[in-house]
Amino acid sequence: MKKLFAFAAATALTFSLLACSENGTSPSRTAFVSDIGFNDIDKVLAEVADSEKVVFLLRHAERGEDYSRAGLLTENGIEQSKSVGEKLKTEEDFFYASSDFGRTQQTCDGIAEGRDEKNYQRETWDILDGEWYEKNAALNAEKNWHNWETFSKWAYEGGFGQGYYDLATRSEEWLDSLMKHLPSMKRVNILISHDFLVAGMTIYGANWQIDLRQWMNGKWINYLAGIAIIIDPSGNRRFKTVRGLETGRLQ
Repeated sequence: MKKLFAFAAATALTFSLLACSENGTSPSRTAFVSDIGFNDIDKVLAEVADSEKVVFLLRHAERGEDYSRAGLLTENGIEQSKSVGEKLKTEEDFFYASSDFGRTQQTCDGIAEGRDEKNYQRETWDILDGEWYEKNAALNAEKNWHNWETFSKWAYEGGFGQGYYDLATRSEEWLDSLMKHLPSMKRVNILISHDFLVAGMTIYGANWQIDLRQWMNGKWINYLAGIAIIIDPSGNRRFKTVRGLETGRLQ
C-alpha cells in the first residue's frame, strides 16, 4: 500500500510538472519513462537531438569471482564491452567516467576500444562507487541487508529505513550531483558503475514500472544495462531504459 501511494504521488508530480511546462509557468525537470522494457542502446542514442546531452548509466560488463576493487572482467566481459562500443560508433568523442573499481574502468576501456576512439579519457567519480543508496553499510552487513533480494524489496516496497535512504529522494540527489558535472561533459557520456546504483536509478527512472523484483522473481539488472538520462538545453530531463546486450535482465 505504501508503494501504491508513492507511485501515485510520483506520477501525479510528473504530470503536474509537465502541465506547468506546457502552460509556461515553470519547466519540467524530470519526465519519467512510460515503457516497461529495455531499449537497445544504439536506438536510444539515435533518438537524442544534436542540442541534447545523453548520459548512459550502465552496470559494468561480466566480472570474475573477485568482488573487491581489484576484481576484473572476464574475457567474455571484455568482449561484451567492445561489442557495446561497436554499436555506438560515431564520429564524435564520448565522455567516460567510472568508479575506482578495476572492472568498471575496464568496461569504459572496452567500449572506447570498440568505438575505435582515439582521444579516449576516463575520469573516476565517487558518485559511481555503487553504495549511493546505503545509509548505514555496517548495519546492512550486520543484518544481511546488503544483497540483491533486500535491495530490490526496499526499492519497490520501502522499509529498511535504518539501512537505506528513500529511493526517490536519494535518486534526485544523485541527479543533482550529476548536473554539476554537466558543463564539462560531452554530448554523449558513458558512466559505468555497479548493480546497486544502476538498478536503483533504473527503477526510479522507469517510475517503478520496470521489473527488477529480484526478491520476488529473480529478475535483476544485467551487465551493460541501465538508464539513459537525456537532458535538453534548458536542463529538463527524461529517461529511457537501455540494454547493451541481448537482454536487460539477469534471471
